[in-house]
Amino acid sequence: MAELRVLRRGPVLGALALTVVGSSAMFTVFTYIVPILRDATHASFAFVTAMLVTYGVGLTIGNWLGGKFADHSVDRTLIVTLASLSAVLVAFAALMPHAGISAVLIFLWGVASFALVPPLQVRVMTAAADAPNLASAMNIGAFNLGNALGAALGGFVIAKGLGYPMVSLAGAATSAVGLLIVITGTLRATGRDRPAHCPS
Repeated sequence: MAELRVLRRGPVLGALALTVVGSSAMFTVFTYIVPILRDATHASFAFVTAMLVTYGVGLTIGNWLGGKFADHSVDRTLIVTLASLSAVLVAFAALMPHAGISAVLIFLWGVASFALVPPLQVRVMTAAADAPNLASAMNIGAFNLGNALGAALGGFVIAKGLGYPMVSLAGAATSAVGLLIVITGTLRATGRDRPAHCPS
């Protein structure tokens, strides 16, 4: 019951919501990467397979980098990563017909996607330090919720006939929302920590 009460705290709910947004930004596009590569990039089956491996390598490197930089600053790591993710997805939307450039962008997209994971986890665990077990489990649930919402968003864009580039732009916009949340929270925290001015 004590751990459940922790989940009612604003900072904990905010951290979990950010995990949902970050995960959604990733899965809005990744859910449809095979048809994107097949229909927009006109890639062969072998190229699609190679890109899935490339993306996986990017995820591994990103996870390591995210943990390394989160040790120094969680918020700064989130800001840089979310901004990078938005930029990569915008570039992918414009350049997905070009196989060579798409390969580079898919790798960078993988790096940015999973560089998010360690700072998001740290953010949740810090906000719910006295309920670590439940907080960790809830964060995984939030990640999976973002997975579902991102897939639904991408599917909605496709169902509306807006095209695969718009799917990538939808992912970029979702990442930008997460970036705005982090920047706003950081500015508010800075304002609270600033000492009050004492008139002489």
